[in-house]
Amino acid sequence: VMDERWISKVPARVRRPNSQNSHVGVNEKAHPPRWQTSEKNLPYTPKQGANNMTNKTAESKNGRNQRTQKLLDDIAETQRLNLVGIEFLRGIIEDHNDRVHHGVVERPNSNLIVYGDLANYCIPLEHIIQAFANPFTTGAVVGLPPVEVHPLGKWVRKHGSACIQPNGHSDIPGTDSLGILVAALISDRDLFEDPSQDPFRKALVDTYGMIQSPVSDLYADFLEKQYEATIDYAVGEISIKGTNGFTWHLGGINDPEVKSYSLSSSVRGGPQRRHTEDTFHCMGDCRSLRYLLPALSKAPRLFLEQEDYDLAGSSEIMSSVAKHWAPLRRAIESGEIELGDDE
Repeated sequence: VMDERWISKVPARVRRPNSQNSHVGVNEKAHPPRWQTSEKNLPYTPKQGANNMTNKTAESKNGRNQRTQKLLDDIAETQRLNLVGIEFLRGIIEDHNDRVHHGVVERPNSNLIVYGDLANYCIPLEHIIQAFANPFTTGAVVGLPPVEVHPLGKWVRKHGSACIQPNGHSDIPGTDSLGILVAALISDRDLFEDPSQDPFRKALVDTYGMIQSPVSDLYADFLEKQYEATIDYAVGEISIKGTNGFTWHLGGINDPEVKSYSLSSSVRGGPQRRHTEDTFHCMGDCRSLRYLLPALSKAPRLFLEQEDYDLAGSSEIMSSVAKHWAPLRRAIESGEIELGDDE
């Protein structure tokens, strides 16, 4: 098949006749014998070395061994880095041998014991060892296993658990991540104050309850720094300022009959008005301070904006607040805001 490049090299006298000689027959004048064609009229043939394009297939085949070796080297490098990480872990354990040791129970129920300043911890080892042995087996754990949380000075059967996952560890070996976890549990005060460690913080608060405990002062500081909220352990109440002079109070913290929190409000230091005895029965996210405190800090104005569908979606809370706040009462009476069904 000829392309345009080939045609341009063909002498004009052997091209398709034009209109002026379209009637010329097939004769020697129009088509001279091949042996009479001069060299300059021969079709173009690239000279050796000219316009020499790389053969990609040959290049790919030549690099097979090199690429295979690189794969094997990359796998070997991960193993080497994990061996280095083991020495890092060993150093942490040896430097804190009074606070870190292997438990008395052997595999498959073995644990690494860590004594922190706030609590005692057990790191289950079987899933970790299996992950290092073969991460492709069925049931392999993704991430670090949950850590058991026990109160200081004793072990309990009904313990809490904290899922503490490393951030930004994709470029370091797993043994380094394990070593960093152990070091973090030794310095558990810093871990407790880390805003990203909600599961760990919740596990410790659940372990002791919201009473005076090894974590009570730290928890009060955290609530103030993170949400500008205060906690009164004696009363069992968390308070936060809202809009329009309101202060909101989440109570029932130490009441075993309250599943979540009671919710009350006061205005400029006045008496409290109870809006619900238990948010468990009228809200979805009824126990999460991470949701409740930011939402309450924008209430009651939040109720008029109709951008919240949990706190502002509770007909019990909305109708109760409306009794004490005229703008919300007018919005409900005019039909601008429709109250739903808490069930």
